[in-house]
Amino acid sequence: MKLALNMVVALAAVACAAPVSAPQPGPQNSSQSASAVVEEFFRATADSNLTRMSELWGTSKGSARQTGEPKDYQKRVVIMNAYLKGVSVRALSEVDARNSDERLVSTELSHGGCRVTLPVTTVRTKNGWIVRSFDLNQAAEANRPCEGSRSSGNPGQ
Repeated sequence: MKLALNMVVALAAVACAAPVSAPQPGPQNSSQSASAVVEEFFRATADSNLTRMSELWGTSKGSARQTGEPKDYQKRVVIMNAYLKGVSVRALSEVDARNSDERLVSTELSHGGCRVTLPVTTVRTKNGWIVRSFDLNQAAEANRPCEGSRSSGNPGQ
């Protein structure tokens, strides 16, 4: 409980100190594969590049930075950064998800000796691929003390 409270206080401090700029036109990612965009998103996260994170995360309507959605996207980007700062990333495989405008990218995150493999859902926009969703709790395992590696037993979750 105390750790959770400390995390909330730390996230509030980071949110106040690291604003993400207002919605802007989205990036041109059309020449990049879904796997390349996933790797770029997590590198931006590891480097605390909040603006680039918001350009590479969103929905089929466009990036969070471009659309301003969800309304609290700036807070969400700060929270993702807090959980994943310093991770290394490697896309392992890419498959079509529910339809041709979605791809599921099996992704390995690591920090020190800890590795986590998780599915990351990407979606095609008019400007190219962006990250739509992933399990932040599972991804954050890469920054927790661990013995070896962990992998999602069900890549569809």
